[in-house]
Amino acid sequence: MPMSPQLELLERRLARERLAREQAEALLEAKSRELFDTHVELQTLIVELDNKVATQTAEALAARDDAVAANRSKSAFLANMSHEIRTPLASIIGFAELLLDPNQAGITQEDALRTIMINGQHLLQIINDILDVSKIEADGLDLDISDVNLAALVRETDILMGSKAREKGLEFRIDAQCPLPRTLRSDLVRLKQILLNFCSNAIKFTANGSVVLGVRWDAVTQMLELAVTDTGIGLTQEQLGRLFQPFVQADVSTTRQFGGTGLGLFICRQLADRMGGRIEVRTAPGQGSTFVVHMPLGVPSADTHWIATAEEFDIADEANPARTVEVPALSGHVLVAEDGEYNQRLITAYLQATGAQVTIVGNGELAMEQALSGEFDLVLMDVQMPVMDGVTATFLMRGAGYCGPIVALTANVMRSDIEQYRDTGCDDVLAKPIDRRRLYDVLSRFLRPAGQVRAIDAGLDEVVKRLGMEFRIELPGTLATLERAVAARQWAEVCSITHRIKGLAGSVGMPQLTALAAPIEGLVDEGRLDEAQRHCETLLDAARDAVGKPAVCI
Repeated sequence: MPMSPQLELLERRLARERLAREQAEALLEAKSRELFDTHVELQTLIVELDNKVATQTAEALAARDDAVAANRSKSAFLANMSHEIRTPLASIIGFAELLLDPNQAGITQEDALRTIMINGQHLLQIINDILDVSKIEADGLDLDISDVNLAALVRETDILMGSKAREKGLEFRIDAQCPLPRTLRSDLVRLKQILLNFCSNAIKFTANGSVVLGVRWDAVTQMLELAVTDTGIGLTQEQLGRLFQPFVQADVSTTRQFGGTGLGLFICRQLADRMGGRIEVRTAPGQGSTFVVHMPLGVPSADTHWIATAEEFDIADEANPARTVEVPALSGHVLVAEDGEYNQRLITAYLQATGAQVTIVGNGELAMEQALSGEFDLVLMDVQMPVMDGVTATFLMRGAGYCGPIVALTANVMRSDIEQYRDTGCDDVLAKPIDRRRLYDVLSRFLRPAGQVRAIDAGLDEVVKRLGMEFRIELPGTLATLERAVAARQWAEVCSITHRIKGLAGSVGMPQLTALAAPIEGLVDEGRLDEAQRHCETLLDAARDAVGKPAVCI
């Protein structure tokens, strides 16, 4: 039966309404799903934000705590530094006032001056530590990398620190485990600074027992290990965590009991890092400590001369390995300005072995006159001479138009010294004691070749041995003169004698005396006279001991 028009209309309306409802339901479902997803995303963002806020809050709190701790550390450091500075200053001012008081009779002038000097040196050490930290933080600390004789470094550390340990009743010994490299490429002054700091701390914090400086080569890591082991108070892990921070010591009681600024180990770690090394500490409370600096060799191990036995290590600081020296055959005329008789004879022997002609003068004024009036292929100019020093002579010669090569001869070879010599007009610098290989390299650059190189002959060796023997024969008299000059505090004479020892001893097989004499002039120039006196006494003891040993010439 056909549907009525009205019914058809209702059916179509119903279909449209059904479709509209379905579309509305689909839209509502989509909106609900979108709303749910948005809600989930919002909840996730809220959680992430909460976590981020919590993390940043924790970091801010940690930063605040670190800042508070750092501020406390610096406040404690400043309080301790104030004490460390005020203590020697109080002694300096107090004893100076006593010297100015005409009515005081409780102390002698000598005792008062000695006390002032000792406290002044202590104050200078504090200032030096602060300056080192400032240079490190400003990245302004330069290294002077050169060949470091390992045995000489160890021996000098033994000489400087062994006596301090024995004064305290402690045993101080060296434990060298061979094979060991004869040399490494490093900064001698800074490496020595690390070792002396380790040893000084070990002695300070050890009441009884021993301090051992150990040396070994680790073939696995290809690093040299220099370790200072003591039987002292040791450290807890908490103390160890604060040990290498600037301005911090192990704890407040350490500062009160032992003194110090808390800068030394921080400086040591920074120096080791800059030289490519690292510092390790092994310790336990009441069981002592071992401080180790691991240092790279600086050159391929295959290119290094190795010391095989302890006996060889004991004398390795006295001579370079016995290798054949090739003497170049050269032609030319060399003017040597040198006031020391032994060095005149030694340099003449070295030069004549090459075939070169030699003229010797004894001061800078004569050197200038000879150079400007004669024809010389090379001038070897000693820096420290009477009448006119080598720096002045070189400056005046260059000002007068002298264009020939000038090479400075000097025992003062700090970087600033070398720069000064070059700025004055020197073409190169030869260090004293003279290394004949380095001398022949320099001569070969400035003189004309005259044939084939040849091994050094026995005649030259005999000259060197004879000079060494004469130096040893006259050494007791030299030491007596030095001892009298030190006792009378005649510092100009002290500098003159130690300068001669520094410049010659190493050339005749006694480099340990050169090493011990080296700092004395600088200490006197800086006014650190008591410290210079102690170095002189160490030099005198070592020189007297060396007189009885056979020479080892190079």
